[in-house]
Amino acid sequence: MSGNKIKLLSQSLSNKIAAGEVVSRPESVVKELIENSIDAGAGSITLIVKDAGKSLIQVIDNGSGMTEEDALLCFQRHSTSKISDFEDLENIRTLGFRGEALASISSISQIELKTKTESDDVASVIRMEGNEITEVSKANGDTGTSISVKNLFFNTPGRRNFLKSNQTEFRHIYETFLHLAVSNPGTEFTFINNDEILFELKPSGLKERLRDVFTEKFSEALIEVKNGNEIININGYISRPNFTKKSKQDQYFYLNGRYFSNKTLNFAVYSGYGDLIDKGDYPSFFLFINIDPKKVDVNVHPSKMEVKFEDESAVFGFLRNSIKLALKNAELIFDIGFDSRLNLQNTPESFHYKESGNRDTGASPSNITPLPKGDFVLPRKSGRTNIHSILDASKEYPDESFEELKKEEQKNIFEHNRKSDSEKFNVWQYQYKYIMCQTETGLMIIDQHAAHERILYERALLWLNSQSSFSQQLLIPIRLTLTKIDYHIAVSLKDELMNLGFNIGLPGENTVEITGLPSDVKIGDENKIFQELIDQFKEYELKLNLEKRDNLAKSFACRSAIKSGDKLTYSEMTGLIDNLFSSQMPYVCPHGRPTVIRITTDELDKRFSRT
Repeated sequence: MSGNKIKLLSQSLSNKIAAGEVVSRPESVVKELIENSIDAGAGSITLIVKDAGKSLIQVIDNGSGMTEEDALLCFQRHSTSKISDFEDLENIRTLGFRGEALASISSISQIELKTKTESDDVASVIRMEGNEITEVSKANGDTGTSISVKNLFFNTPGRRNFLKSNQTEFRHIYETFLHLAVSNPGTEFTFINNDEILFELKPSGLKERLRDVFTEKFSEALIEVKNGNEIININGYISRPNFTKKSKQDQYFYLNGRYFSNKTLNFAVYSGYGDLIDKGDYPSFFLFINIDPKKVDVNVHPSKMEVKFEDESAVFGFLRNSIKLALKNAELIFDIGFDSRLNLQNTPESFHYKESGNRDTGASPSNITPLPKGDFVLPRKSGRTNIHSILDASKEYPDESFEELKKEEQKNIFEHNRKSDSEKFNVWQYQYKYIMCQTETGLMIIDQHAAHERILYERALLWLNSQSSFSQQLLIPIRLTLTKIDYHIAVSLKDELMNLGFNIGLPGENTVEITGLPSDVKIGDENKIFQELIDQFKEYELKLNLEKRDNLAKSFACRSAIKSGDKLTYSEMTGLIDNLFSSQMPYVCPHGRPTVIRITTDELDKRFSRT
């Protein structure tokens, strides 16, 4: 008879398994260590990072510190000073409480801990490697704790190989630092990355902290939110309705001081704005929800990013009403100017979006070349677009012959049909969103934004690879003040942005000077386009595994393309269609959405029972 199959895992192996849940990347270590410093009552916290946290993460604080006995015990699993019984678990007000972080971190790194309480004469020093204690000693030191985590994942190389580029990993660390710095404005924070001081944040109020972290203009565009009763309190700031973004960035929720995410509550904020913001626009917000800890569960996941509410619908309604109340109290005044557009007042001038062109004729999308008079591409043959045969053919033919085959196939599908100079092709715009055109076999419908995205994406790739873009020079240079991370991205992308057609200078102090724009960017949109381009690049960088130039090309195309709601002239519509079917892949936008669909006359006849 064989022996027992079930065995108890060693503590070392158990910690490594648990580390997979608690420590997914260097950002996780930063989060856990800074949260420990905050829970220790630190008034000053310094974060030092090297090599995007892969070689060093150090957090220094002036908190309460630990005795030598507590310092040795803190590296054991489920050892914590935050809770002791079940009642404490139902009344959590600290950021940490599970007692897993340090055990998990120490199992996959080399650690040096130096800590001292106010009553101790000297500091205790503990060094560990892979959860094994290698040294316990004494040294001089100030009250508080300094913990250095070196060579993360040194003994789990497979995990290390799954880490992204240094730029991506640093972005995650940066975002987590901001989450914690914003929620603790009364604490002094210093952030040093590769020996460069990024932040020196002095104790302040919340709005002053937002000004120091972002920009002064950003803080001027904020509206205070303050509402509460004996059960729930909500306070913080939201952005003015005309200071929105095209991506869900700078949206911070805190529950009893802890950063968390919740899509339902995000929607509550959008609902509070109502018709003040357009679909696809996203406000910034920094909202603190304080509620009885017994009415929420934060022990859902080791990352503590998810929470469960006892009555989420009640929180949803209260939050939505709080946003509505804040907007009402802000006394937003609407003024109808000579351009017949609504402009929000009480807002810094630089935040007004001024659209060029006459509203009656619509803004002209840049660089859409009209077709020669009476010239247009028409599908003559019935049947569906045989795109699959084109893609399959690439496996059987060399590159050159494949390109010829693809062009021939597109020519067959969208063949030119000459009409007399006096006769216009039947094309019109539906809801300023879709281009409708009659063909010999039915109806072709084109998504104008997706189609222009495809055109601009391929142009951007060409410019980036050939370094042959054209710039339109500005008579008066424009200076933009960016956040530190946005400036860091602009610096890293300077060469690519120049290839794309942006003539930029970097005078320093988080400032970018724009002297020229790509030919596809409308004059008057430069502030908006450049910031949205950086925002989109950040979003793609965090969510998608894209090569830098491909990311930049997609970001540029997304933010520079004509939008739904832009009115197009006849020549602009025909030019857009011609340029679309001259592209390498006209059928989908860079994100995979269809650009064109076709409804045949036969299909319409069937729908109306005419067969």
